[in-house]
Amino acid sequence: MGIFNPDNAFFRVTGKMVDIVLLSLFWLVCSLPVVTLGPATAALYHTVVRCMRGNDRNSWGMFFLTFRDNLKVGVLTTLVVIPVAVVLVFLSGLFYQAARVDSVALVLYYAYLVFALLPIGAGCYLFPVLSRFTFQVTGLLVTCCKLAIANLPKTVLLALAFYAAVVLCSQIFVLVFVLPVVVAWFHSLLLERIFKPYIDAQKAEQQEENL
Repeated sequence: MGIFNPDNAFFRVTGKMVDIVLLSLFWLVCSLPVVTLGPATAALYHTVVRCMRGNDRNSWGMFFLTFRDNLKVGVLTTLVVIPVAVVLVFLSGLFYQAARVDSVALVLYYAYLVFALLPIGAGCYLFPVLSRFTFQVTGLLVTCCKLAIANLPKTVLLALAFYAAVVLCSQIFVLVFVLPVVVAWFHSLLLERIFKPYIDAQKAEQQEENL
């Protein structure tokens, strides 16, 4: 009877592995229109926190529910993020081409890569914050910039993890079916500690309102 118990270790591990692949696939498919990258990322992060790290079991349903709830603000925020990302990539390519023929430009190229960690890291806050709190676009952008600066070491780690995942997926495409969840999981280990005081304050306010 124990081996067929859905709560035993084998079924739990198997279920987590299936969720990793399917949630990564859901994220990839929902991100394909590009403008929906934001709500898809918010849905992935929230589902990882609640289901992969937490005890909630309806991971698929939670993903699509969170995607729907964050669709409007997520899309509008993505429309702001895309031009910034395009500029960062363009400048990276420009500095890289110059660095191939000039040693001074090589130094500038590496300096640019270090500088780029801040906006990339700030971007890593956006959709996790959206998934956990209620914001409009302007408030979301301002809040995430403040969090990124206030937690600079963690911001750098977020950016490095994101960059490493992009590089790995560009070289080994099959990893795109695993790494989105892995990166969201790693990011949540850092971000949930940052979010905790604000989540606790939010819960306290809700309790006072219910009294």
